[in-house]
Amino acid sequence: MTISRLRAASRRSWRSDMGGRYICFIDMPTDRESVGTIPHNPPSGFRPIVEARGLSVHAERSIDISRPAAGDYVVLGLCFPREMAQAHERKAKDPAKALLGRHWGAFLAIRATEPGQVSLVRDPSGQLPCYYRRYQGGWMVASDIELLRLYDRRPLDIDWTEVGDELLFINHFSSQTGLTGVYELLAGEEMIVTAQGLVTKAAWSPWDHAMSPVETVDEAVDRLESAFTLVHRTLAAKYPRPLITVSGGLDSSIVATQIAQFTKDARLLTFYTDGDPFGDERAFATIVARACNASLTEIPYRAPDFQTSCRSDMFLPRPTYRTIAGLINARLLDHGYLGGHGTVLGGFGGDNSFCGMAPPYALGDLLQAGTSIAGSWKMLGDLKRITSASYMDLVRYVARTLRERFQPAKTYAWPREPIFLTRQVAERTAPRKLHPWLDTPSRALRGSTAHIAVIIRAHNYLERFPRSASTVGLSPLLMAPIVEACLSIPSWMWCDGGIDRSIARQAASTLPREIAERRSKGSPLQMHARYFETYRHDLKAFLIEGMLVQNQIVDANAVTRYCDREPPVRDLDYLRLLELVDAEIWCRYQRG
Repeated sequence: MTISRLRAASRRSWRSDMGGRYICFIDMPTDRESVGTIPHNPPSGFRPIVEARGLSVHAERSIDISRPAAGDYVVLGLCFPREMAQAHERKAKDPAKALLGRHWGAFLAIRATEPGQVSLVRDPSGQLPCYYRRYQGGWMVASDIELLRLYDRRPLDIDWTEVGDELLFINHFSSQTGLTGVYELLAGEEMIVTAQGLVTKAAWSPWDHAMSPVETVDEAVDRLESAFTLVHRTLAAKYPRPLITVSGGLDSSIVATQIAQFTKDARLLTFYTDGDPFGDERAFATIVARACNASLTEIPYRAPDFQTSCRSDMFLPRPTYRTIAGLINARLLDHGYLGGHGTVLGGFGGDNSFCGMAPPYALGDLLQAGTSIAGSWKMLGDLKRITSASYMDLVRYVARTLRERFQPAKTYAWPREPIFLTRQVAERTAPRKLHPWLDTPSRALRGSTAHIAVIIRAHNYLERFPRSASTVGLSPLLMAPIVEACLSIPSWMWCDGGIDRSIARQAASTLPREIAERRSKGSPLQMHARYFETYRHDLKAFLIEGMLVQNQIVDANAVTRYCDREPPVRDLDYLRLLELVDAEIWCRYQRG
């Protein structure tokens, strides 16, 4: 089994409930009656969805199409009604905000608003991709960059400044991708195209939820429990035979046990590192399978050889794909296809949604919110139980974290990772363009900003499979109702009782006790370390002879010094080096 299986699986035809692809052509002429730049030959297998003056939308037959009652939108992808419109959207006059306040899912909504204007709205989960580029006198919008390439044969050059930013400010991204002239309509944004040009604006903001926090732990638990039920009940109805990846950790166990309440046909799958007990979670996955009354498939997880890794399909417009994880993705596609599963679900994003980074911010947020001395002392006790640190160490750590992460004006300072990068890249202090969700209100809690930042990080890894793949991957814990509930819970509540992610554990009443009370988690680190030790000289040569060094992003001398050290590796910097190898593979793939 090799990563090449990912290519083969992605080419299979499949049933009508997979993710699907779409392409949209927009041309808003100022002095012409006819539109001359919209092609008349849609891709093979695509059907027309919208044909209007200046607008043409085509999609695969597999993609869901709906028309919500309000707003005159045509919606591509999964679109579900909320049980109750959000309070701040009930009176919304903005059609895009009203749409997102009344619906959730994984979708792109399109409408021709008035003569000469088109609006596109992407839902806040970010689980249906949306990229765009100029096309002759207009714009092309598509689910993937291969469709953008199909109609415009101009080469997509690498934006080396953006690549440097993405490697220094790990997991940060903005509307600019790593390819010059290719942009992403970010989650929760609206794009408006007129004859005068294109503008984007927020149709959904995480701050609407973070700035309206719950007041008690009980309210927090009730809100998150309701969101769990809504999301998993709806997905189970849509996909009654899902394949669910489980590790025995909190997040994937929540998804599995919640889905199992609403369908008896779910199947579970777990990967384990062969010969490495630290990456073998089968005992915990078995507990989850027993609680779900579902079958469990156990698959050994082995790193591919180096040459196979170098042939990975880099289908994203940013260097964020992980080649070692490609083997898992290929196996998932195989099992999804052969087992007749409409979707692959997993717990990805749980740590992010459940404010896993809360402890360093909890005490500072509580003080900023105006707590009592008794409340502060209780918070210190909770943090001590979570971290096992002394009270003095906790105070020092909280102070240091706040000082390092935030500038005086409360602008979030995205963490930098300068190791192995050249000085000219490492000297940058902030990304060229900050993600709009980090535009922080003046009275925002610092933990809320950090919470939003880790949700942004998760969005960098939502696309596990090519859009042409034989099944769709979804992350329920990053769906809007769950994320919104989590954002409304302040950082200190996540530490309630001295337990990390406490509210999620309390809200998921379906969890087996052994999982709910679990405080540790396995890791495939040893497998990655063995991969580095086996191929350290190949990795060194690959990088120092590569495009990142040629474009003065990676420091060849730093790479050489590290790879020439005496084995075995004694730190975790090899993980950073493997990230740079992934980026180099991406660069070479884009070059062709």
